[in-house]
Amino acid sequence: MRDAADLVVLKQQPLGGVRAALAIAEAAEVPAVVSSMMETSVGIAAGVALAAALPDLPYACGLATLGAVAGDVTHTPLAPIDGGIAVRAVVPDADLLARFQEESRR
Repeated sequence: MRDAADLVVLKQQPLGGVRAALAIAEAAEVPAVVSSMMETSVGIAAGVALAAALPDLPYACGLATLGAVAGDVTHTPLAPIDGGIAVRAVVPDADLLARFQEESRR
């Protein structure tokens, strides 16, 4: 596959999670870029975990997408600081989860 592409863009959520995306990255045999879209801090945390697990990360990732969603499910959003996003756990807030679940029902 090396001749087919210069790199592979990985979005862990539609690929079935971090482990599945890692398997795809390994099979691709080209550098990977990790990206997210329309995800809360929970999804971004999984993308950060994927990026951190890659053996080589020669390009910047596209994980600063929290502003594309209406709100977050945590009071401590996983937002970039000085161009980087920390690898850390995200704890969803029950009240925020309930609020967004109710809004999605409307």
